[in-house]
Amino acid sequence: MFAILGDIEFTVAGGLTGLEQNSTADWAEHARIQGKPLLEWIGEGLDTCNLTMDLHPMLGDPEARLRALREAKSKREPLAFVMGSGEYLGAYVITDIGNTLRRGTAVGQIAAATVQVSLKEYTGVFNRKVLRPGMLDPALSGTPAAGMGSPGLISKVTAPASPTQMAIRHAKTVGNVLRAAKNTYDSVKSGSPSMILGQVPQLLNVTSRAIAPLQGFKAVAGLLDDGADLSRLSDDVLGSVMGSRSSLDPVDLGNIVDRFASSRDSLSQAATTLNNAGTRLAGLAAQVLTRRA
Repeated sequence: MFAILGDIEFTVAGGLTGLEQNSTADWAEHARIQGKPLLEWIGEGLDTCNLTMDLHPMLGDPEARLRALREAKSKREPLAFVMGSGEYLGAYVITDIGNTLRRGTAVGQIAAATVQVSLKEYTGVFNRKVLRPGMLDPALSGTPAAGMGSPGLISKVTAPASPTQMAIRHAKTVGNVLRAAKNTYDSVKSGSPSMILGQVPQLLNVTSRAIAPLQGFKAVAGLLDDGADLSRLSDDVLGSVMGSRSSLDPVDLGNIVDRFASSRDSLSQAATTLNNAGTRLAGLAAQVLTRRA
């Protein structure tokens, strides 16, 4: 899936050939006596997007696809626009649908056509409709896809979290723990050897908080059909976390500086490994938001 607008999916395999995005700013022009006009910034303009796709029977039912777009336009409602990576672009309305018929059947049906869909940013109050209880999970807060609707406001009757939702939750927890641990290490690194030695219990404590969510992440990854890479990810991050902890046990005043540096490097490796999987994790969030998981 390349992108989804409301419930309408756009795929490259389905004929999508282009996406044009435009962002503008509004400037007022004030005339001046004996001088060039003065520009004054008023505010940001509305973003626009233009989608171009080819319709052909081999890419899906052309009539049905065009009808879905026209029905969405006729409802005059803002729609959530989300990229397949999970990036939430915002709420948009369909302002124009252009259809260029390139080949038709003897009875006037579309055999081949090029469709252009114009979207304009909607800045009013927008709450994405939840079609089933618990579709949006609080664990998505902070992810690229979390901007869609209000993830914190879910149905009172919350459905059990799916393995994908649980994986996102554990990954978010691990990320928060690693960031907190990095901040702790950064606050200690410039201290004297005796001061660093005195902070070892705190360093061990903060890194230990990542172990349980990493184990949980590995467990739910095993429940996913395509979770092998996520399972390896959890092993890699956990290995770095355990390496960070083992560097600090045992330590003494004579080796604490070197051991601390080694522990800090391992912790940084854990954070880097998790950050490098950002696109993959955003994809999981997109699956949840598009009701695929």
